Amino acid sequence: MLDKTRTYRMDAAEREQLARDGYVVREGVFSRAECAAIAAECETMVGALEAAKRGEKLRVGSYMFEANLDAATVVKWEPFFPDVVQGVEPFAHISTPLRDWGLDARLVDPAKDICGDDDVVLFTEKLNVKRARHGGSIILHQDFPYWENMTPIAAQISTAMIFLDDADRANGCLEVAPGSHTVGKHPQRATDGFGSLEMDPDQFDHERLVALEVPAGAVAFFGAFLVHRSLPNTSDRDRRALLYSYQPAGHPHALELHRLFRDRAKA
Repeated sequence: MLDKTRTYRMDAAEREQLARDGYVVREGVFSRAECAAIAAECETMVGALEAAKRGEKLRVGSYMFEANLDAATVVKWEPFFPDVVQGVEPFAHISTPLRDWGLDARLVDPAKDICGDDDVVLFTEKLNVKRARHGGSIILHQDFPYWENMTPIAAQISTAMIFLDDADRANGCLEVAPGSHTVGKHPQRATDGFGSLEMDPDQFDHERLVALEVPAGAVAFFGAFLVHRSLPNTSDRDRRALLYSYQPAGHPHALELHRLFRDRAKA
């Protein structure tokens, strides 16, 4: 449980690892009971979105998106199983309990060390759902290219990924490339549109990737330039994760930025 009398900032060894590898993993951050409670809130949200009026599903790059205008969020569907939810982003405005978990000091304090600021706020939130036998891959990518045209402080954004289920290679755990954050933006695919934000897999050494096989309750902390991916879930177990991304205070949430871009497009 959360000890409100202590700080959860990174220690010297973690800061050294962050500088070297681009990520830090802490195990046992959340108890299994807390993970079960968070997962139940996630399933409630997913159930409501599944029951909502359907919009058009669009294949964009390696993803299948549906803009849910009523909920002001985007639902990602599995491209090969289009009735199976792959993810939801953002969600803090539609789930107060999940928003509150994102404000937990166990996540916010380490984010300050990555953002380089003692006052941070949420930038966006993402639920990843890899259903047993149906969860597909998340392509090799960095977060920075998706954010650099949205905000001038994209390079400072920090992400905390909470593993709600035990994660291993069989159910599509996160894979990261240590040290890949040190060279800035890696070569991207030579294509148009959203797909151009994906990394060019032919220009990256996949042998650099390390599988983060961790128990439920672990959290991975990383910045916007870390190269990462995940492979399909071939197991009989779900692999669910929440990703909270933080930014220095004083900058708008991604939801506000999307609304601004939409209004400008209509003008």
